[in-house]
Amino acid sequence: MKHLDGGLENVKGFSYSSIKCGIRYADRLDYSLILSDTMCNAAGVFTTNRMTAAPVKLCRERINGSIRGILVNATNANACTGAEGFTNSKILTADVAKRLNLAEESILMASTGIIGRQLPLDKMLESHGKLITNLSGENGPLLAQAIMTTDTVPKQAAVSFTCGGREYRIAGTAKGSGMIAPRMATLLAFLVTDAPVDRENLEKIFRAAVNKTLNSITIDGDTSTNDTAIILSPDTGKYIQDADSLSAFTEALEAVLMKLAEMLVQDGEGATKSVKIHVINAATDDDAMLIARAVGQSLLVKTAFFGNDPNWGRIACAAGYSGAALEEENLSISIENIPLLVNGIPAEADYSQLEKVLKNRNYTVTVDMGLGSGDAIMLTTDISYDYVKINAQYST
Repeated sequence: MKHLDGGLENVKGFSYSSIKCGIRYADRLDYSLILSDTMCNAAGVFTTNRMTAAPVKLCRERINGSIRGILVNATNANACTGAEGFTNSKILTADVAKRLNLAEESILMASTGIIGRQLPLDKMLESHGKLITNLSGENGPLLAQAIMTTDTVPKQAAVSFTCGGREYRIAGTAKGSGMIAPRMATLLAFLVTDAPVDRENLEKIFRAAVNKTLNSITIDGDTSTNDTAIILSPDTGKYIQDADSLSAFTEALEAVLMKLAEMLVQDGEGATKSVKIHVINAATDDDAMLIARAVGQSLLVKTAFFGNDPNWGRIACAAGYSGAALEEENLSISIENIPLLVNGIPAEADYSQLEKVLKNRNYTVTVDMGLGSGDAIMLTTDISYDYVKINAQYST
């Protein structure tokens, strides 16, 4: 496997377009289209929030069919917009499909932005001609920019891998900087591959890969109404199906998703720290994830990270209320291999060395449960003054 520069433009067989439609702001890229040259198998993972945006409902209806493209808009979530919002999603995808001579059901849709406002339907319909005209295989970087909301940098990744004597590629882009919590995909993410994988294997592999990557990050503990992660794979009828090939595909997919996940956490709203919570020797993997999630989402832990405070008591407390099995006399906590708690007893830490570590942007907190072989990782951020400022003024 080889990591490639750039993102979506690395995969042949797909084209992209991003334009300034003026959905909410006059002068920014905000409307995009991903189009495959051929019919695709698709897999998607969507929000578990019961307040579900219109485009998510549309995708859930269509994801198991033959797919050719994804229509994407930023700055307006089309969430909490009722029947009108859902109808608008159908009208927009139907118009794009008609202009491309495609079945209406072959176009998916994803939206991100402010909640509770109807899309400017007429303005968006009028822009479809330009959106289609601008389609190009080289426009992947523009799409990565167009889906940003409070993100400060575009996020994209690509790898190549070999199986069956042939090189294939997987690439993706994602957006997310706030309203990020591990309750599914936690963002918008779009991936494309030229590796033909049947629908059943694609769904199984994609869901498992999302759980290990995008589902293992948190910034603020909030689960969006619009969370969507979709992958498109050409439906050639001849698929990579042997175990070695599917293993190579899985490894490459996980590499792209993990790179995107790391970029999301690095760009967390107002974040000054990106911290890996590694739980080891828990009773089970599920218990390990419960603990990692509790520690990673604890506001007290996150504010301690911001203040460079080695307050291991907050970490132990979060592990204790996580719901996972815990025996105090077996619990150990360290930061970058500096022990803070060993088998339930506070350690004599070198605080001068620890102070240097805590001032770094990136470091690892290890929570050793001493109970079994369960293992899990959660990527998290601190909570800063700037996070409050950004979100205090978001709707205005």
